[in-house]
Amino acid sequence: MTLIDGTPAIAGRLDGPPPRLVFVFPGQGAQWVGMGRELLKSSPVFAGTLDACAAAVEAELGWSPRRRLESDAPLSAVDEIQPTLWAFQVALAAVWRDWGIEPDLIIGHSMGEIAAATVAGALDVAGAAAVVCRRGLLLKDLGAVGAMWAVGLGEKQAEEAIGDDAELVCAGVLNSDRFTVLSGDPEAIARIVEPLRERGVFCRRVAVGYASHGPQVEPIRERLGAALAGIAPRPPRIPLHSTVWDRPVEGAELDGSYWMENVRRPVRFAAAVRSVLSGADPAVFVEISPHPLLVSAVGDAIETAGSAATAVASLVRRQPEVETLLAALGSVYAAGRDPDWASVAKAELPVPLPAQPWQQRRFRVQPR
Repeated sequence: MTLIDGTPAIAGRLDGPPPRLVFVFPGQGAQWVGMGRELLKSSPVFAGTLDACAAAVEAELGWSPRRRLESDAPLSAVDEIQPTLWAFQVALAAVWRDWGIEPDLIIGHSMGEIAAATVAGALDVAGAAAVVCRRGLLLKDLGAVGAMWAVGLGEKQAEEAIGDDAELVCAGVLNSDRFTVLSGDPEAIARIVEPLRERGVFCRRVAVGYASHGPQVEPIRERLGAALAGIAPRPPRIPLHSTVWDRPVEGAELDGSYWMENVRRPVRFAAAVRSVLSGADPAVFVEISPHPLLVSAVGDAIETAGSAATAVASLVRRQPEVETLLAALGSVYAAGRDPDWASVAKAELPVPLPAQPWQQRRFRVQPR
């Protein structure tokens, strides 16, 4: 249900036990010029957390993600995009938690697993910054190697379409039973995509500078292992489901070698979502991102499972950030989770004054 101006309205609250709350951290692609500026001004929690992450990035790379968010220049290279998105995601999660919305489970998608591990407590801020910054530099050095295409096929269908090109192309991102991202050699993918298009299958090239989750990233393996040799992961305070291994992780395995597998192996996001939906408890998935990338994939899984779960986007590109975030909070509340209303009340939200209706009464000057 929506109000007359198109604003979502809460129709009612679900009865029953509180749902399981899942934070979902997407990978690269949600960035936009101007993101975070409203939250930096209105939320001390967001600003403080982002500044802590920015200081860690600056120690690694010599520049601050906060200054990049305040700039009108678009993020372009992988070594700029990923550290900035990581800092943004960690700060946005801090706002949700300050409002009393604590996750029961965390799932990260591709580079989003770095922020997921940070929020779960498996990596400290300095360690996570080392992962996202040092790996980003090595990925940038790869240059424009490989290609990625989103296709309207499930995993099995995608593998059948790849056929004899399996050494050059793989199903790199498994988002849902309906969509897969192919990753690998550009010419080989072109051979695969052409007949799919002729059959009317959805096919769209993904705008990336390198082909992640495929064989084209193998050249960085040895250098990345050396660069991350000092990473010291620890047991997560919040359960963390790996989309590399498709299982919960204990923490110790999130060492330097894991972050190579994170960029090389397929993203098994659909399987992670299905594992949540297979449980008896209801669930709410909250995407921690400046723009939704995974809500539709989660929605596909919910529909396939016939579940009453809910998928919520935190923010939407070029929409008022505090207002959009509060609307998302309303959706989480309607699904059965209780915020810390005292903390929510501190959010600075401009409220429009009520309009003055015309009374249709006339006053005429009478002639003397």
